[in-house]
Amino acid sequence: MGYYTGSKSWEDAKGDVTPTFMYNQKVTWDATAKAWTYTPIKYWPNDTQAKVSFFTYAPYEDSAIGDRVGIVTSKITDTGTPKITFTLKPADKLDEMIDLVVANEKDKSQTNDAISFKFGHILSKIAFKAKLGADYAGLDGTESFIYITHMWIVGATKTNSLSILTPQLDANSASKFYTTATWKDLHWGYDGAVIAQEDYNLNSLMKMETNKITEIWDGSGGTTTEEKQVEGIKLYTAEGHKEVDLFKDDHFLYLIPVGETSATASENKGCGENEVQIGFHYDIVTKTTDGPENAPKYLVSHIESKVSLPEGHMKRNTKYTYTFTINLKEIKVTAADVAGWDNDEGNFPMN
Repeated sequence: MGYYTGSKSWEDAKGDVTPTFMYNQKVTWDATAKAWTYTPIKYWPNDTQAKVSFFTYAPYEDSAIGDRVGIVTSKITDTGTPKITFTLKPADKLDEMIDLVVANEKDKSQTNDAISFKFGHILSKIAFKAKLGADYAGLDGTESFIYITHMWIVGATKTNSLSILTPQLDANSASKFYTTATWKDLHWGYDGAVIAQEDYNLNSLMKMETNKITEIWDGSGGTTTEEKQVEGIKLYTAEGHKEVDLFKDDHFLYLIPVGETSATASENKGCGENEVQIGFHYDIVTKTTDGPENAPKYLVSHIESKVSLPEGHMKRNTKYTYTFTINLKEIKVTAADVAGWDNDEGNFPMN
């Protein structure tokens, strides 16, 4: 977006000007020329005192309703700092989640020649790992193991709950898991934001075992049994297999930050207690003695739990790697690596 402000600075003119110099102008990388290009070419105003302010975002959205990457920009007739209304991909398209970045360069003139943008991430980046607690011993990964089969972000109501046991896990009425919110005045705002009412399924991101296993489930009233083919992530106590990535390689959640009130990221508080909860379903499985060796069957105990992300997390431009420890009675967050997203170094553990 480009805003012509004449001789005025952006701060003095922003309430009166619209992005008529450039509006949602696509810029692409020309690999042959090794340069960023756009068309049609724009030219600086002839007056050396005239100023243009630029606001940029990526990835580019060419759909007015935002159905390609989830972005709806403010209109060409809107004055002030441009806005982005952003909607997460639905749960069945998690592999299409985007890393939304923005930048701005204000009060530029023809004396500046080329404009260089430094983009900043405005979402939270999240990954999960899991390991067994000290309660578990002797799970060899073949005869017996833990099998994580479902993960979800807990919704605000029980509508279409992904909890499959009886009774179901409670919904999270305090949820601040936003699926739509608006970036305005260079920070997130929540007027008109959408909080997910239903559970948000994370299974399509999970790094499932290549082969499914056959689990023997109790039927109605425990008087019958049925066999089910189940996929999951295996945990066992063999040396060197203490901690497991729960998401596929190079896959992450990119989520709308919580608790923003300022363009200054350090002033934002992140999520509150219980405002973002993760649901888990995992099975403790033991191979039966009567199944064929090439197609074993497993007796199963089902367990479900939900875990709250730590208070103060889910901030903008910050990446979080949560390690969940599965104990006999509950899952606990035992550590979280937290780092500024612009710099991969400087991680520190947080209990």
